[in-house]
Amino acid sequence: MKSIYLIGLLLCLSATCTAQEGTNFEDLTFNEALAKSKQTGKRLFIDCYTKTCGPCKYMVNFIFPLKECGDYFNSNYICIMKDMQEGEGIDIAKKYQVQVYPTYLILNHDGSLFCRMDGGAVSKPEDDFVQKVKNVVKLAEMKQQYEKGERSDSFLKEYIAFLQIHDKKQLQRVLSGTMPLLGVNKLCEPENWKLIKNEIENVDTPLFGYLVNNRKAFSRKLGRQEVETKIMNTYKNEFRMMKMMNMNFDSRLTDLKQLEKDNYKGARALRYSMLFRQIINNKQTNRVNEILKVLQSLPQQLPDEQEIVSVLQELKNFEQIANQQQLEKTRTCLQEISKRVQPENKNQINRIMASLSKG
Repeated sequence: MKSIYLIGLLLCLSATCTAQEGTNFEDLTFNEALAKSKQTGKRLFIDCYTKTCGPCKYMVNFIFPLKECGDYFNSNYICIMKDMQEGEGIDIAKKYQVQVYPTYLILNHDGSLFCRMDGGAVSKPEDDFVQKVKNVVKLAEMKQQYEKGERSDSFLKEYIAFLQIHDKKQLQRVLSGTMPLLGVNKLCEPENWKLIKNEIENVDTPLFGYLVNNRKAFSRKLGRQEVETKIMNTYKNEFRMMKMMNMNFDSRLTDLKQLEKDNYKGARALRYSMLFRQIINNKQTNRVNEILKVLQSLPQQLPDEQEIVSVLQELKNFEQIANQQQLEKTRTCLQEISKRVQPENKNQINRIMASLSKG
């Protein structure tokens, strides 16, 4: 009997030690947890889950019980778990707009949001969940510093390097908020130009606008080809991603007209492609003749066959907005163009004509 008692006691102690090693989720109401957060100086960590969420269950069973989780969370946070579909969890979900599960909220003592991880689960114990949380916290802390006006070279260098890995959207905002102030000469230095070249992908960012507006000055420092390639690739990549989304290309068409004046390679072809796509996407039947006018002069306007083909590919769904007479004029234009191109390009044009015939 004595040995059975000892074994039972050891098992209980072992279970207690195991529980203490992992994350200590306390049985507190939301307001009680906030009060304890304020009292202890620790932020509040909330595991937002639902009973039917598989990743939520995995985290509770296999990740939060890990010693490394216990060491980190128990030292730095008051931790609670709330089902977002019952009790006060419903109000928490509404207040903090929790829509995916699990979501992890880290709150300040007053209940304001410090940072969050939407769908922040990991799939196996080898994934470093603690480091994942630390990265989110560091991002929030550095963002606070930046918004308070921290602009030292050492801070910006560290912040930008961290954003390159963890938050591309914020990176675009930080680069646009700081780099134009440096001026063209400084931006042409290898380290800064590399950031512009590799990280600025959004045409609407102020930094890209600064580059376009000062392209001649950049070209004098870096060479025209380097600057032209960066600018045109950015416009082309955006068009490739956005052309089927009914985007209004008017501002882009204006930009490209300016680049045409500088004889930027591909600017005219891209402008025509955007024009075709905008008219067709928006079903602007009153503008079909604009497309016909371009087609009639396309070989003269674009001596490069590949550019011609790239424009003609944007005739997809043209038959939906053109009448039979307009379609016939289009086929006639395409037949004339096909006579002037190499066989491989002729075949592509023939396929485009065939698709129009279906209309």
